[in-house]
Order: sequence, then structure tokens, then C-alpha cells
Amino acid sequence: MSAPERRYPDASELTVVIRSAGERTEHHCAELLKSTLPNSSQCVVIHERPFSRAVRASFTIGIESARPWLIAVDADLLLLSDVVCRIREVCGKMAPEAFCATPLFLCNTLGGLATRGLHCYRASMLEEALCVTPNADEPLRPESAIQDAMRERGHTRECYAKVFGLHEYEQSLRHVYIKSMLRARKAKEPELFISRLEPLRAISPDARAALWGFEDATSTSDQPTEYDWDARYPGFDQRMIDAGLSEKPPMVIADTDRYIREHLLRHDFREDTMTLKWIRDLLRFSQGPGETMQYVDHPPLGSSRKAYA
Repeated sequence: MSAPERRYPDASELTVVIRSAGERTEHHCAELLKSTLPNSSQCVVIHERPFSRAVRASFTIGIESARPWLIAVDADLLLLSDVVCRIREVCGKMAPEAFCATPLFLCNTLGGLATRGLHCYRASMLEEALCVTPNADEPLRPESAIQDAMRERGHTRECYAKVFGLHEYEQSLRHVYIKSMLRARKAKEPELFISRLEPLRAISPDARAALWGFEDATSTSDQPTEYDWDARYPGFDQRMIDAGLSEKPPMVIADTDRYIREHLLRHDFREDTMTLKWIRDLLRFSQGPGETMQYVDHPPLGSSRKAYA
């Protein structure tokens, strides 16, 4: 029996919800998606707090839109310009029983490729997902908790070795600090992040701010359930003064595709131990960036994305 013909959804079948906590890349992320969808109204930006409410609000918007696919996007991403084609490709490859699929991003804090910040959801399963959430206000990993609950019901989460862009690049130092305090509590092995960042402390303000977050989050057990992205953090402010650092100005990137590719090419694929082994093997990290970039540059669905020498 022949396999059923694969159908890639049309861009008009996507609802995109960007979940923002004031990221420096929010506007850039939203403008790219709105300009590449058939109708800009298909993309909305929400600022719900805490994140558990943002996840549920995303699902509600996906249900009410009556489109077949919900694409939930975190605002701390820098996306390749043909990301809508890449999204359509992943959606079209999902198994019929799959609830969601997540592609790869080069993560600034992790120092490797990982599934981060963009989730392709089958909208027909969203109502069920809202009903089976183990704890609606689960503070640390609310989205993963929903995905785990759906997996228990036979609706899997798929991971695709498709690179969509960068994660946590160009964020404000304050954002890096708060995100690292959160990561210090939810990461299974926070020492992996710390050991990677420590050698960069003297040369990278981002690494320094991230390490401050890890240090302050673990300095006491009296930590809030959810970190307030709008609150003042006097400890961070004093560290900035002591280090002689100032916050980053508004972000300006003339050519996002070139920026993303430059960071990917700069990545040390051969020495990368932070990316999961199955990804390293599949994308042939041992052969260096040239081999891996062939997977990045392979045009999805006949994309006309420009190539660079």
C-alpha cells in the first residue's frame, strides 16, 4: 500500500501567536511574520503573565481563529525570512496523531542547537489540550506540562532537525539576567550552562548577565513562584554599575538572514557538546559548518530565500 500523499498547509491556514515579555526582538519578530503571512491579522502579539496564562491564551486564540494550525512563537527569536515556508514544511510532515512539532534554533545561552520557542500545534487538538492540563498555573514548564499530558493520551510531540534561526540573541542584559534566574530553577543540569558561560564572563556582557542570574537565583531558597519581567531587580542594577556596563540600545539589524548565517557559521560545530547527539549526528557536526549549513540552506517548499556566498 502506498503512503498517503503529504499535504503542506497553505500559509492562510496558519494562526501565529507571539508570546512576549518585552523582549528586545519582539518588534522584529512580529514584523517579519506579519509581512510574510497572507494577512497580517493572522499574527497577534500577546503580553500575558505569567507564562502559563500566555500558553492558555495562545491555545484559545488558535481555537477561535478556526484555522487548522496554531504556531506559538516566543518573542526572543530571530527568524529566517522564509520561516513561514519552513513552518508549512514541518506541519506537512507531522504524523496524523502528533499534537505539536518543534524545530531547532541556535541558542545563545546553551551554545548549541536546541528545540526552542516555536511550536507548531494541530488546532483540532487544542480544546483537548486545555482540558487535560495537569496544573493550569504550573510556573516553570507550563507548555511542556501540556505536551506531556497530551503525549500520555497518544498525541505526540515531534522534534525536527530543521534550523529556523537564533534564540536569545540580541536580548537586553536585564532580560538575559531574569531568564537565567528562571533557567537556574527549571534546568535539569544548570551546571552545564554555568560551565559553558564561565569562560566567556570577561569578554561577553551576555554571559556575565546570565551568570549573575544563575548566581542570584541559587543564592537563596526564597525565590518567587514567577519572576516579574516588569519589576526592578536592585541586585542586577548594582552589578551593572559595578561592572561599568550600560543597557543595550534599540536593536537594528539590516539583514537578518545574513546575521543568522554569520552566527551559525561562527559556531564551533566540531567541538559542540551541548547539542543533543542525534542532532549532531544527523546534521554531521563532525564535518564542520559547511556540511551542516547545507541543511540550513536547503530551501523548504521551493522557497526563494536568497543565498549568500
